[in-house]
Amino acid sequence: MQLTESEIRLQRYKQVEREADAWGRVIGVRRLKPSEQTKAASFTADVTGYDEVTTEQGLKLAIPHRTPLMVVASVCEIDGAQIPFPRSRAELDAMYDRLDEEGLAAASRAVAKLQADALSAGDVKEEAKN
Repeated sequence: MQLTESEIRLQRYKQVEREADAWGRVIGVRRLKPSEQTKAASFTADVTGYDEVTTEQGLKLAIPHRTPLMVVASVCEIDGAQIPFPRSRAELDAMYDRLDEEGLAAASRAVAKLQADALSAGDVKEEAKN
């Protein structure tokens, strides 16, 4: 059975990137679907503001306070055990506490890999057009 173009594009939401944390737990994350991004944003509507950080290259970045919670929402497994998408702010907070600093750091690295993969896939598509 051949997949349609739409089905191929939806496969990206099933790709899981895994990273081990400092405790040895393997944290798996996946790209959030647009509806999940909206739900996570609604759970965190009260979280505003940002922190300004400077990279090693001297570039200033504004990191929204909501970012860690969006990373937490993308966690889909811990040590191979499936984690469902949170249905409320309370569930999101419970997962944040379960991950703690070490798990959040690993999840953040995994999300960064997913984003890098998405960017490089976009570059390949652009080159194919030319």
